[in-house]
Amino acid sequence: MSIKKFGLGIFLIFFTGSMTFYYPKIQRACKPSLRLHRLPPELALSVFSFGNKELMASVIFYNTEFYFGEKAGSQKEKPEYKILYDALNKATDLDPYNMDCYYFAQGALSWIKPAIPVLNRLLIKGLNHRKWDWYLPFFIGANYYFQLKDPLHAAQYMKQAAGLNHESPILATLTARMFYQGNQTQAGILYLKSLITETLNPVFKKQFKRRLHALEAIFFLEQGLNRYKTKFGKNPKNVREILMTGMIDYIPADPYGGRFYIDSDGRILTTSKLAEAWRKKGRKENKKK
Repeated sequence: MSIKKFGLGIFLIFFTGSMTFYYPKIQRACKPSLRLHRLPPELALSVFSFGNKELMASVIFYNTEFYFGEKAGSQKEKPEYKILYDALNKATDLDPYNMDCYYFAQGALSWIKPAIPVLNRLLIKGLNHRKWDWYLPFFIGANYYFQLKDPLHAAQYMKQAAGLNHESPILATLTARMFYQGNQTQAGILYLKSLITETLNPVFKKQFKRRLHALEAIFFLEQGLNRYKTKFGKNPKNVREILMTGMIDYIPADPYGGRFYIDSDGRILTTSKLAEAWRKKGRKENKKK
């Protein structure tokens, strides 16, 4: 009798272990694929909302978010991004103030380069209504800068974000850097000068002045570079050649501790990349020496 019980116990343990291991796989194999169906036009959604557009927009958002979470998280499948965008776009047509739709769209679509133009249109729609929300121009600027490689458009939106958020100097210094990278160094200088005039916080003012001095140094070298090209019809090999030919009378220092140089495209760059971290690292290295 005890041998039978022992054998039954072994069988139950084996059976339970096997089911625990194989059942989730069988369940996933038999479970139908989750789909997000394309929604009717915004006018039809508006009529069927019976005046509750905000509620309808929220229902669409939560349904879309659930779909994305199930697809990307549980089922490890790629969501249908075009239908996902269409749902969020129609939800914001119903309620253009629904911040969840814009933030979720940025998180889900910003890493897909072909989706950036339509994503930015969606975010601009939100910006036209949520005029106080600095995140929206920040998202648009980040998309232009990192995905579309367009620092000039990025700077315009970062400037708008910085104007809406006065509590952090990071947006302002980013804006100035993007103007510089978009070959608009003088625009970055004028922008920083206006910020320095308006800013009361001494810490922020100090950071803005450092960035201003860096851009003024770059602009000074750019002017010398242009004079060199006008006179000699070619790019100089290095910054020192501009000095030796009398196009400038000195080489300014980079306030971030880097060294100015001319890249292969004939642009004035600095080894610091206008980054504070470089300046601190440079100080440590100098101390070691």
